[in-house]
Amino acid sequence: MTEDPHKPGYDPKQDVVLDARALRGVAHPLRLRLLGSLRHEGPQTATQLAARLGESSAATSYHLRTLATHGFVTDAPELGRGRERFWRAVHRSTWFDAPDRDAPERELGEAYLRAVARMYAENVEQSITELADWPQEWVRAASLSDLTIRLSAAEAQQLADDMMALLVRYRDQAAQRAGDGSERVSMSTQFQIFPRRGQLDALLATRTASTGEPDERSDAAADGRSGDGGQP
Repeated sequence: MTEDPHKPGYDPKQDVVLDARALRGVAHPLRLRLLGSLRHEGPQTATQLAARLGESSAATSYHLRTLATHGFVTDAPELGRGRERFWRAVHRSTWFDAPDRDAPERELGEAYLRAVARMYAENVEQSITELADWPQEWVRAASLSDLTIRLSAAEAQQLADDMMALLVRYRDQAAQRAGDGSERVSMSTQFQIFPRRGQLDALLATRTASTGEPDERSDAAADGRSGDGGQP
């Protein structure tokens, strides 16, 4: 929907980059959940999605039609029987760069990122709830970790690219080994790279002191992949 982001793991044939119009079609909590379920669990009807997500069929039908209008989902007529209407995701993942500070869709972009962040948190909480019933080797394989590192902006960007490249390598290797007989499940891997809160004023004060001129607040941007539609 916009230009190739030139990021590790991005494939223009399978992934979508949000532009302003597409952002309006997907920046809604339920639409993101619907899109994520179709991407991960495969084609489903509005009724099946409603049961899975705890919503009404009327709500899921409405938001599925909106997603279809913006090119995120399409119907799968070969799967339906009678009046059943199955929907499938069009893309593997969503990529997004936050709009410039003065762009008219900036507020919508922030709402989209907040919805993705809430969905990530809900996914982690649900996984923790289920973890006690998993075999011990899978419990030991799970991780919930963080590490604070002092980086330049260029180093932070390189870190994000390196981490994505590593995840893509594991994803591709897993696809190649799919038939090797190993016990495999889908592992949710997500990472966030943001400045720790409370540092902005000090950063801008340091810039002003070094240049002697007031420093305008820089545009904030977040880029990356959201497999759930975010796509995160």
